[in-house]
Amino acid sequence: MSPDLVMDTCLLAGGIMLKNGGETYRTEETMSWIAKAAGMDSVNSSATPTSIILSFRANGQDHTRMIRTPSRTINLNKVTLANDVSRRFVSGSITIYEAYNLFQQIDQGKPVYPKWLLHTAAGIASGSFAMLAGGSWLDLIPSALAGLTVNLSLQFFETFLRIKFFTEFVSALLGGLFALLCATLFSELHLSILIIGAMLPLFPGIAITNSLRDLMAGDLVAGVSRGAEALLTALSVAVATAITLWFVR
Repeated sequence: MSPDLVMDTCLLAGGIMLKNGGETYRTEETMSWIAKAAGMDSVNSSATPTSIILSFRANGQDHTRMIRTPSRTINLNKVTLANDVSRRFVSGSITIYEAYNLFQQIDQGKPVYPKWLLHTAAGIASGSFAMLAGGSWLDLIPSALAGLTVNLSLQFFETFLRIKFFTEFVSALLGGLFALLCATLFSELHLSILIIGAMLPLFPGIAITNSLRDLMAGDLVAGVSRGAEALLTALSVAVATAITLWFVR
């Protein structure tokens, strides 16, 4: 079995998991199981939120390669599909060539849900959360529109703002200003409730969960990195909210 093909397959599988919201330990274990199932010896894998390193020995020679994953998103469907393919290969159901082709299809596949549906879901979630936070029925639609504004802004600014902090800050600021405008035009609305609902699409839930999971698993570098990423997101939301409330004074 070609060591280069095994290396390509392992890194492709790990890259899919890491850049689509998979845990660090899952990325490392997936690459290790694939390499071992392919007959490689002395397999070692290491992953951080931005890079993957894999090494093994084949035919008496050591092979090591590293790839970077600078951009990340959340697509747990791809994580599930990649995990299924890796299990099928390890069990012997498919060959390494079939596994590599399937991983390529998963990596290049389009999202399951269209963007308009994701934006609609973000708006509904923001409006619903505003109601759970104690808002009235009058707060439902404005908070949903504010959440939709945040989600649309994220998609727009990500195309040319490469710094994640500024993308989330500008999006949160626009959502907060929209909430402020609604509360100014209609005095019966609750500004604090509208802002709470508007910021829901920015809540780093998966980043916090993965950070805690990595820390408990002993992956301190990955855990601290993901925790810092979640902290920066929270900071961007806090600063944007503070600026919005400053206009009320």
